[in-house]
Amino acid sequence: MDHRPERPAPMHRVRIPLPALLLALVVAVVPVAALAASGNQAAGTQTAGTQTSTSQGKVSKGISVTLSPSSRTVDQGQSASFTVAATSVGGFAGPVTFAVTGLPAGAAASASPSSVSLAAGSTAQVTLTVSTATTTPVAKTDFTVKAMSGTTVSNTAPGQLQVLEVKRTFGVTGTVLGPLAPGTTQPVDLKINNSNVRAIDVSNLSVSISQVVRTPAAVAANMPCTTADYKLTQYSGTYPLTVEPGSRSLSGMGVSQAKWPRITMLDTAQLQDGCKGATLRLTYSGTGQAN
Repeated sequence: MDHRPERPAPMHRVRIPLPALLLALVVAVVPVAALAASGNQAAGTQTAGTQTSTSQGKVSKGISVTLSPSSRTVDQGQSASFTVAATSVGGFAGPVTFAVTGLPAGAAASASPSSVSLAAGSTAQVTLTVSTATTTPVAKTDFTVKAMSGTTVSNTAPGQLQVLEVKRTFGVTGTVLGPLAPGTTQPVDLKINNSNVRAIDVSNLSVSISQVVRTPAAVAANMPCTTADYKLTQYSGTYPLTVEPGSRSLSGMGVSQAKWPRITMLDTAQLQDGCKGATLRLTYSGTGQAN
């Protein structure tokens, strides 16, 4: 047995040609350079997009207007209130006035205050009062509100006004100034009871005989008396007849007695004893318009 230590096998150096080594280095470096170039190009595109977006998002100076509530209902001759809010947009600042278009005939609008001064980024409110006339048409009408400051004009805020016909009641009674006999005429002093808080313009008054109530003796004797035994003459005064709140009679309003309604008992050839002591029941009616 040989106890001598083993010698390591001699190393043999392998020579790599220089051109091949350079080629390997180039292959390793090119992808890194390409990646860096690709990253720079992407960053440049993203920055340009941000600048464009900023330019497109720029808001010009102006005024924005809103109306609240969008709709109101009102009786003819009455008023309705809205709130108009004007807001500064894009740093606008200056005095602002308001204009309303599209209201129905006989209606008018006013703002209180009539103008406001807006600071940049602020909002101001005004009360818009729309008043109607007794002749304003009964209908739903669309209108618009806008704000102005020099050449600067806001958006148009839409609104709607519904006008209703005024329907209120009043009472009519009457007093016959004396008894009736064949061939006589008695005036009827009408009394109008206006329970409303405002005056009314009465445009028509009428009287009719609803019933003739004979005495028991006339009924027992079968003696007739009917509406044919009487004649009615209606009120001939000037219309409209303005009646203030409360009870107002024709005499109290200074209407000439010659224009009052009148009842005449006709003098006929027929026996009219059945009408002696008879009671006439009268029905009164009238129409008008509230003020």
